[in-house]
Amino acid sequence: MHSENSRLKSVLGEIETLRMKRQRELTHRSRAHSPWKRFTQQELNDEACPTYKNLLIGRSRRIPDRLTIIAIAEYLECTSGERNDLLLAAGYLPIQTELAGRALELALEWAQQTMKTLPFPAMIVTHTQDIKGYNESFSRLFDLPFDPSYNNNLNRVDLHFNADMTIRPRSTFDKTSFEQWESHAIQGIQAFKRNHALSRYDPWYQQVIQRAQKYNAIEKYDNKPDAEEEPDRTQTILAGSANSGELVPIRYKQMSVSAGSRLYPQVQVFLPVDASARKVFADLGCPADCEFGWTPR
Repeated sequence: MHSENSRLKSVLGEIETLRMKRQRELTHRSRAHSPWKRFTQQELNDEACPTYKNLLIGRSRRIPDRLTIIAIAEYLECTSGERNDLLLAAGYLPIQTELAGRALELALEWAQQTMKTLPFPAMIVTHTQDIKGYNESFSRLFDLPFDPSYNNNLNRVDLHFNADMTIRPRSTFDKTSFEQWESHAIQGIQAFKRNHALSRYDPWYQQVIQRAQKYNAIEKYDNKPDAEEEPDRTQTILAGSANSGELVPIRYKQMSVSAGSRLYPQVQVFLPVDASARKVFADLGCPADCEFGWTPR
């Protein structure tokens, strides 16, 4: 019983520390919060934990269940670390979201080795949407420098939205290709938010959103109708023909290969869809049977 009371006291202490921190942030406008929130004890009781006021005054001594602790963390707009501190204080397992430290390094090493075995254009992407390298056929297909000092400092947001880079103007050369490009923008933003919902208060997540806001991408595409659950992954781009040197429209699709149960880091592989694409890909050194497609395992 003493141990249970100590744990409850620890949990309440963690919650109150976070609640008062959020109130200070409101006062100093140091962080954007939901406009309706005031982070009071009564509001927390009403919105996330109906027994909270009773816990504070000692009428209840039962530690909230795991789902309620998670709901409290959501109400308090906790980062992944803050949420896990709350769960651990309550005696529950933390939620592991994204890889970090040595685990991320090992996963990136795996991704590099995997990419080296692929006969198709490919790039490595992390959960922050940073591109941690791409192979030579990728650089040739998208007309990007094949230089480690360059290809390790790219972000997928810039790759898609930056009009000064080669990919966007070549992907929006007519009405049909622009509509296709726009559809992928909507799908990408929605998938990012859906896949990382538990991390949306983390600094890295906010940095990705801010990067997209540089291109007004959130304002333009975030309020569009929800994309289909199984989107068409086919895209169109103007690519150089080895024979004539002219740019020709080709259609390709993307496949993703991830290590283990985590979505990221992942190797994104680009595969030809039509005859023009198969010809361009063959010039890049893809195997002759790439026209039959390829399914990563």
